[in-house]
Amino acid sequence: MTDVLNADGIVSGTELEKKTAKSLDKAIGSGLNHALNQVLSKDLVAARLKGGVMVVDENFKIVMIDRRAAKFFGVSSGQSQGKGFYSLFPGLNGSLFASELHEVIIAIGEKRCARPSHNRLLDQFVNAFGAGPESREPILAISMRAYRDGSNIYGLIRIHFNAQTDSSAPSPATPGHQGQAADSECSQAVAINRNIRFDPDSVLLVVDCHGYISTLSPSAATLFGYSKELLCGSSVRLLFPDLSDQDGPDICQTLTNLAEQNPQGYILAATSEGDSRRLDIQIFSCADPSEELILLCRDRTHSSLVAEELANRGRLFDCAAKSVADAVLVVDAEGFVTEMNPMAEQLLGFELDTSKTMQIEAVMPLANEETGVRVTPVHDALTQATNIQETESLLLKIRGAEPMPVAVSAFPMRDAMNRMQKCLVILRPLSEARRVSSRLRWQSMHDTLTGLPNRKSLAERLQRSIESAKLEGSIHALLYIDLYNFSVINDTSGHMAGDELLVQFARLLMEITGPSDIAARIGNDEFALLLHCINYDKAMAMAEQVLEVIKDFSIPWEGETLRVGASIGGIMIDSEALSDIDLMISAGSSCAAARDKGRNKIHFQSFNEEVTKRRRLATSMPKIVSALDENRFTLFAQPIVSLNPNVALPKYYEILVRMRDSDGTIVPPSEFIPVAEHFSLIDDLDKWVFTNALKFLQKRQKRGELLPTLAVNLSGTTVGDENAIDYIQGFLVKHPQLLDKIIDPI
Repeated sequence: MTDVLNADGIVSGTELEKKTAKSLDKAIGSGLNHALNQVLSKDLVAARLKGGVMVVDENFKIVMIDRRAAKFFGVSSGQSQGKGFYSLFPGLNGSLFASELHEVIIAIGEKRCARPSHNRLLDQFVNAFGAGPESREPILAISMRAYRDGSNIYGLIRIHFNAQTDSSAPSPATPGHQGQAADSECSQAVAINRNIRFDPDSVLLVVDCHGYISTLSPSAATLFGYSKELLCGSSVRLLFPDLSDQDGPDICQTLTNLAEQNPQGYILAATSEGDSRRLDIQIFSCADPSEELILLCRDRTHSSLVAEELANRGRLFDCAAKSVADAVLVVDAEGFVTEMNPMAEQLLGFELDTSKTMQIEAVMPLANEETGVRVTPVHDALTQATNIQETESLLLKIRGAEPMPVAVSAFPMRDAMNRMQKCLVILRPLSEARRVSSRLRWQSMHDTLTGLPNRKSLAERLQRSIESAKLEGSIHALLYIDLYNFSVINDTSGHMAGDELLVQFARLLMEITGPSDIAARIGNDEFALLLHCINYDKAMAMAEQVLEVIKDFSIPWEGETLRVGASIGGIMIDSEALSDIDLMISAGSSCAAARDKGRNKIHFQSFNEEVTKRRRLATSMPKIVSALDENRFTLFAQPIVSLNPNVALPKYYEILVRMRDSDGTIVPPSEFIPVAEHFSLIDDLDKWVFTNALKFLQKRQKRGELLPTLAVNLSGTTVGDENAIDYIQGFLVKHPQLLDKIIDPI
């Protein structure tokens, strides 16, 4: 016998049935045989818990009426037995209730009339007894069921009172209330202290044995989108459409069958807008299967979809792994093989036995095709916690088989706590065409002399670093290394000596960098180090370590010792970084600043500072071009006088140039001279100054005025430019009389 859920908690069904049977024997007497007594006893177990029960025979004489029903009708329970139903309740004669009761008795069936679908019948039933006492309880439903006993028929009528006023579970008897205890002994039970807890988003539905909703919690409107008024009295098939495809009247068993059909145990529900919800439903039933059920519904749509997506991905991975032409393996954090697809078994020459532990490096021995040096890409991926893609040709050396050229990729996988869990390994056999293609790609991304990544490869790595800085907030550093004396070594000792020095220097860089860092050759004697996940202090310490190693670095060559120095510029890479080009320019500028400090110096430059400087230069450059085109430069003459007042000098002036902005404002030389030098516009500016200074002298000469001597400042770029010198000389040849009137004071 199962426990029974009533208004007061969970009670022992076995004890309740014994007490109900005993009370029923007293009430019905010998009018019913023992077999029917057992059926009614079972049906009355739950009914007598709440009260409001009456039994009539086929002649509509009252066989039994309990205290609560008698109180509602306003009659005595003891004196009512044996009397006619309509003589005792004349107001019900000809009512809708009487019609339903007659139909149940005749058909030996059952019927439940509940609000709001049967409001008229229930209101008529209540009004049949007049105003009645104020204490009369409101009713929610009336259920009727007929039983056959040989040639006799009996009808069980139960009045379902409002749950808020349901006080049918009396407290245990006390010594001062022995009479009450005797009258209500069938409704007493041994209480078991069990509490039902559920979150506020859960939905409670109370339904009858036919699936019609009688009570629901306020959260039902939020979940299903229907109003409380609409759901009350409606069938649960409105909410669970799949119930319509199920056979059998037992709503509890039908819901259970639906849940068993879903692998996750959920039942599909439909909202008012046609959306689907996956619900976890717990069913609490009474001892009487004809009584109400309580459905505790929890929305598990999101978690169900997530679990389903994960399961689908797992199945997709299994199907893909079995179908692809590449070998696919999964290893744990320790490097032991846990899964492998059929192609992996074929290439490696064994089948996976999960009872034995096998290290990936032992079952998949790899070596560099050119050098023969053993490589461990999977171990590197696990220790460095980064993706490894060996696109250059490797050799898979399986004992007893010919070495096979392959490419290997390893992708570490982490759990929600960011701990290393597994590593996905893809082993791809290379055909001759694929080997050539792979080799060509590798060569396009690496320096042919040193084997280091080249500028193109570094640019891709820099872009990834920028993305990780923006997405994850990580900070990286870029070191720009410019070697001293390398061109001298090339010129004096030969290119072979220079090449050997570069090769050994590249190996030195690879030795001192970390496993996740990148060393690249980006120019003839220029190298770069990309340091991942590092702060400024550690980046500076790394730069100092590199510089100390370079100071000690030397190679013997034909009886000589070749040494180089270095200037190192550094820049930090954070979320403010714009592009790989900006980073390379900024790092190069930082290296130039270190070179200006002297030999073997380090300079770290703020990326924001460099960007601000470059933006200022970029906005000033178009203004200089426009000023040259529109002739908006002006010459000023500053007199040069002798410090000795007794010495008279001829008129001697230094020519100064100023730029006028588009609004006529004078722009000082500090704002346009550096920009002109940076963007190689200084030659054009010098020519303009020289030409206009000569034009000034020509005008004075035509007017017959005394010609002063002018000192014109020329930039070092112009002085070193043969074309510029030819231009100046050609101009002076045409005007030899001005030759001694214009000089360069530098």
